[in-house]
Amino acid sequence: LYKEGVNDFAGSCVVHMTGGTAGLVGAVVLGPRIGRFQGDRFDVKVKQFHPNSFVFQGLGVFILWTGWFAFNVGSTLTIEGNEELAELIVINTTLAPAASALVCLIGPSLVNMIKGKLEI
Repeated sequence: LYKEGVNDFAGSCVVHMTGGTAGLVGAVVLGPRIGRFQGDRFDVKVKQFHPNSFVFQGLGVFILWTGWFAFNVGSTLTIEGNEELAELIVINTTLAPAASALVCLIGPSLVNMIKGKLEI
């Protein structure tokens, strides 16, 4: 793939594949949360949990985002001579989470609008 122009910074493909596989195995081994789901496998009732602190969720996002900037740009190993690449990495590191946030904010409203249940 490298000959085609694909550049896998810091082995992200291997890291994410390993993490995803470990998460799947952990979920299968541990099973569902005790007390969260009741009923038969095909007739499940879900007990709703209260959401966690929105302040801590936001703080966690910004801490991760700062780490992504350091890690992603640091993966170029040196900025000297790679200024254009570092600029592109910073732009992608900014635009990807921003686009994700927009989809999470606007997406549910669009789905409800399509279903005819618009809530503002």
